[in-house]
Parts: sequence; structure tokens; C-alpha cells
Amino acid sequence: MRLRTSLLVLALTTLLLTPAAVAQTAAVDVDVNFSSAAAPLPAGFVRDHGQPHGARSGPGQGSGLIYGWVVPGTATPLDLSVGGSTPGNGRDRNRSGIVQELDTIMHAQGDDVPGFNGTAREGDWELAVPAGTYTVEVTVGDQYLDSAHTVNVEGANLVHRVVPTSAQRYRTATTTARVTDGRLTLSPVGGTNTKFTHTRITTAPAAATRRPAVLSAIPANQATGVRRDEGIATTLSLPTVGSGVDPATLTATSVTLTQVSTGASVPISVATSGGRDTITAQPAAPLAANTTYRFTVTDAVRDPNGQAFLPFTSVFTTGTEGGTAPSGPVAFTPVGLGSSASGQSFSSIAWGPDGKLYAATLTGELYRWTVAADGTLSARQTVSTVRTGNGGAQRMIIGLAFDPAATAANPVLWVSHSTYGFGGMADWGGKVSRLSGANLGTYADRVVNLPRSTRDHLSNSLAFKNGLLYLSQGSNSAMGAPDNAWGQRPERALSAAILEIDPAAIGTTPVNVKTADGGTYDPFAAGAPVRVFGSGVRNAYDLVWHSNGSLYVPTNGSAGGGATPGTPASLPSRCGSRVNGQPYTGGPVPAIAGVAATQDDYVFRVVRGGYYGHPNPARCEWVLNGGHPTAGNDPAQVAEYPVGRGPDPNWRGAAYDLDNNKSPNGALEYTSGAFGGALRGALLVTRYANNDDVIVLRPATDGSIASSQTGIPGLDDLADPLDLALNPATGDLYVSEGVSSTTTGRIRLLRADA
Repeated sequence: MRLRTSLLVLALTTLLLTPAAVAQTAAVDVDVNFSSAAAPLPAGFVRDHGQPHGARSGPGQGSGLIYGWVVPGTATPLDLSVGGSTPGNGRDRNRSGIVQELDTIMHAQGDDVPGFNGTAREGDWELAVPAGTYTVEVTVGDQYLDSAHTVNVEGANLVHRVVPTSAQRYRTATTTARVTDGRLTLSPVGGTNTKFTHTRITTAPAAATRRPAVLSAIPANQATGVRRDEGIATTLSLPTVGSGVDPATLTATSVTLTQVSTGASVPISVATSGGRDTITAQPAAPLAANTTYRFTVTDAVRDPNGQAFLPFTSVFTTGTEGGTAPSGPVAFTPVGLGSSASGQSFSSIAWGPDGKLYAATLTGELYRWTVAADGTLSARQTVSTVRTGNGGAQRMIIGLAFDPAATAANPVLWVSHSTYGFGGMADWGGKVSRLSGANLGTYADRVVNLPRSTRDHLSNSLAFKNGLLYLSQGSNSAMGAPDNAWGQRPERALSAAILEIDPAAIGTTPVNVKTADGGTYDPFAAGAPVRVFGSGVRNAYDLVWHSNGSLYVPTNGSAGGGATPGTPASLPSRCGSRVNGQPYTGGPVPAIAGVAATQDDYVFRVVRGGYYGHPNPARCEWVLNGGHPTAGNDPAQVAEYPVGRGPDPNWRGAAYDLDNNKSPNGALEYTSGAFGGALRGALLVTRYANNDDVIVLRPATDGSIASSQTGIPGLDDLADPLDLALNPATGDLYVSEGVSSTTTGRIRLLRADA
């Protein structure tokens, strides 16, 4: 696990975390003494005297072991066994009355010592082990009291800047760590002149291998300069099929954030995703500047089977950014709207042609309100047409799009909706339906049997353009191939895509778009009324046709652990003409059983026939994001691919990189002239996880994203914002907050201070 420098998503828009490999092929029981090359070796230990990582064969170094030092955060071997008159960084203090394993040390941060007699470099130490779960005991200390010892194990903090005293010169700490990359890593990063004395590493008991675990957090352990308004998100290892986070166990004591210097607790909101496959924490207010914090997940967090999580701790230090609002004319005032706009899972909201506000729920109801001049809501009406049209069954409504011909008297509304549930769901449960009549009482299906993931990727939002209807259809998997968390359901010909629907071609008879399992629909056939517009769009909650002609699609990336597909021995005939009308020419692509890194969230500028990085073998697309074309740092790189494996030839990249674990969801173009037009034309995107806000993106004349802005008053302190709608006359915004698979939420008015 390398030290790296964004959630809760609603039930439908999560970044997906899949189980990391935890199977062990051999038991490990290794005690390592850090010392000079010639020091006496304590019984039962093997020696490390600073050699670069590699196969060990020297005296006292065991048989068949691979261990040694690397440049921090890399796999580059580092030699700490040479330099100076000693030589190297190992020491034997030659004291009487002290056990030998404490009498020897290794300077892991020789660069902190003025005039150091050795290799003045900082190093990480690594032991090659099978992927699995390990009990790790580490001791740091020395006879000299000139250190602030720090130990990080597999990207988690074990000891943080412990300053020794004459009464306590040594510190021993133990943890249980999960290794997914074949190297168990001990790192002193964050300390000053840390000195390792010895470590004991053993295969953990079998029960520990079945426990879920946090693999890493963002901000990363020992990160510095972290934004003060940044939230925390985790990548999880879920080794049991169907495992996840039990939301009832996420409490103020099971997940905590504290100031390291004072121990003071920081108020945070803690949550998981609809797929229950991440843990997120959002501070209630910006953190203090230049301050170190400790994030902790305790074993009080459980999975649905009652399995306790392995404890995890990380520390990070803030900088100065993210604590103040930007200057300028744009500001909003949050206003509560009372009980009529709360207590429901408001999945989407929209402004109607009748000047009313509409909202959909995850259980299949629609609501609409009369809007007063001050933006407040009254006279709520309940519309149960979708549920009535489906035999009374709950339906998860996401997409709301008013027909271009809709009027105040007949507000024709198109909705996308799927079977209700968050796990173990059957495929082909998605629909697009048309509601009409003054009270939207007339129901008619127009598209049926759209794909449906086993978990919470659905038929998402809708938008009209030039009489055609565009639908964001979620993926069936985390990274394109089946895995433990998402089951064995493959991607379908219509999944992970922006679909283009021609209502005129459908007419009044619904079109069955089932493409497999007995279905015969071909979205690539001439005249197909439902076809793929843009491919490889993993799970986009919303989509916006901008006045500049661009289609912007904020998209959730997958977290670590997902699997990717590889090319078959012989390509299917369908690969002769893909989404872009061209044959596949990308060459062989290896499958990846588990991608370690969380993939970034992006805003795509989707064009017809483009590919945007989520593999789908049903459309002859195999490369995840940017592949790994060079040995350098490539855009959207996937390190597990061999160097030289470029992206799909049709990959179009992103218009804007949101970083990871942000959960971009609702989006719109701000078309109001409020604030003297200062916000007109901006793309507004909710960030449901980190950072609980609305980010403002400003397109350039060529359609690219020229700049971004956060911290706007009223847009920066929200509670899990999911979707948003605009009153174009006043510039007021309405935001759906706090919706998840386990809670209900509210709609809040953000009144334009114009």
C-alpha cells in the first residue's frame, strides 16, 4: 500500500467500492531486527541493516524472504546500508542490561539529523507477503531522545510523532493490516528522525481475514496542506460477498475526527453510500488552518452480518485554503421550507412550465407546490400516477423532464424509474414513462426493460434537446467486469451510457429494449428508437444540455477494488462497427482482477459516438479510463495495466476532473440574470459527499471548462445535496438534501441575494 498525496452518494450515485483480494496462500511469521550489519542477532529474528528491497540471502536473513528499503511512496529500492564511517543507517548501541532487539536501531529518517553519519535519506521498509491480513507489531525508540517517532502501516497511522522521555524511551504498537499489493509497508512519513528497533509480522487469525476493513482514506494518511472544507472518504475492503457498512453502526463514537494536539472532538456527519460500500465524514464547519487531525474508524462499525471492521486511523494536516468565502456579487441565503418539503426521499426536483416546483421520490411519488413570490412553497399536491401505473408498487424515480410541448395547462412530464431496492435486484427493471393531464394523471410507458444493476445504479436523469430525449443509464458493475460486491451481472448493450430516445419513433406503443436474457433489441440497428449516444459513462446522475450546445455529464468514478474485462481470444463480429461507427483497433487488453486506486469523478463533455472510460464488452470496450500508456503520470492512469497499454482509441477524456469521492450528482445551467448576470451560463453541480456543496464551473467559448469556484455563500454548507432546480425568474435555487437508502430528506430554498 503506497501513501497517496472524494459518498455518501445517494442510493443511486455512489462511487463503488469492491472487495480487495484477501486470500492468503502461505502463512507468514517473521520477526525482523533493525541493526547494523555486524550486531549480534537476537534469537528468532532475521536481520535488516538497510539493504534495498530485494531477495535476502545474507547471514541471519532467513530463507526465501524478500524485504528491504524503498523510496517513500514508491517501489524504487533505496540503499540505507552504505554511507558514512558506520557504515549505513543501522546502529548497535552496545549497552548492557537491555535486550538486544532494543539495543539496535535503524535510522529511517537520516535526513533529519544534521551531519548524519550514514545515508541522509528517508525510507519506507517493505516485506513481500501474499495478499491477506496480518498482525503487525512495531517498536520505535533509542537511547537518545531526539525524535518524534512515527509509524504508518499500509497507509494507516499506528504511531504519530511520539516524543520519547527518559522514563519511556520506546513505544510498541500493534495493528491488524490488510495487504492488497503483495508488500507490507512500514513508513516513517510524518515523523522526525524516526528509529525502528524491530517488528513482528504474522498472518492474522482466520476470523480477521473475513472482517471488512478500511484500506485508505482521502485525505491520505500524513497528507499536508489539506483544504479546510474538505471531507473524508474511505476505500474499503469487503471480503465477504454481500458485505458492506451497517449504517446503524455509524455513530458519533464509532467514527471520529479529533485534533491531535488537544484531543478535542470535531463535529462531523458520518454516512455510507446507498450501496453501503464506503464510509464518509463531513465536518460541520471548516477545520482550523495549519492543524493536524486524526480520523478514526473503530471496530464498533459493523457490516450487515455483524462482522466488526478492523480499526483504522489516519492523520492529516490542513493548510489555509477553503476557509473563507470568495468575494463577489454572488451569494445565497438558505431558507427552510417546513414540513411540506421534508420527510421524503426527494430524489429529483424540477421547475415546471406552470411555475410550480416538482419533486420525485425514491418510492415512486411525485409532489408539486405553488411557489410564492418570496420562494416559499405551499399547497403541496401528491401525484401517485407512477405507482398506480405499476400496480401500486414502489418505483425509484430519478429522471424528470418536461416535454418541449408542455404547457401550464398540460405539463407533460417524462420520468425514468426503476424497481425499488438497493441490493440483490433483478435486471431489466428500468422504464421511461410519459405523464400527462392537468394533474399528471395519465400514465403511459414508452421504454421498458432498461438494464438495472443488482445494487443502486439505475436509469437516471432525463433531458430534452431538439425533440429527442437523453437518458443517463447507470452501469451494472464497478469497473466493467463482475466482482464480489456487484455480483456476476455483466454490462449490457445499453448500460453505462447516455442513451438517445426518439419519442416520435416510439409513438404510443412502448418499445422493449431488453438486449439479452431472451431479449432481441438491437440499439445499433438502423432506425432504432433507443440508441447509444455516448458510451462508457459509468454512473451519471444528471446531464445538462447547455446553451453553448454542449452536453455536460457529471459522473461518479469507481473506488478501488473493482475488476476490469479483457479482450477475448477472438473478437466478436459486433466489434466491426462500434458506437463511433468504426471497428475496434485497440489491440489486446488484459483483464485486471482488482484495481487498487479510486477513480476520479469527472465532468464529461459528451459527444455523439464518444467513449468515456467505463469498459463494456457488450460494446467492444475494454480499457478503463486512460489505460497506462507511458511510464510517466498519464491522465486518468490505471497503474495495473502494463506500461504501453494506451486508452481505447475512442476515449475522449474529461472536460473537468473533480478529483475523487465527490459524488457529483444534480446539475443545471444557471440561466437567470440575477446578480447582474454574474452567474449566467455557469454549470452548477452538487457534490453529495466531499464537500457537501455546489461547485460552480464556467465553460469557455469552445465548450471546455475554463474555471471552477467553491465557497460561494449559501452553496457551501449543505447537507448531502443531491439535486437542484432553478427558478429562472428570481435566480432562486431549490436543493434536495439528506436523501439516502436509509434516511429521508428535505428541500431547501437557496434565495438569491441579488
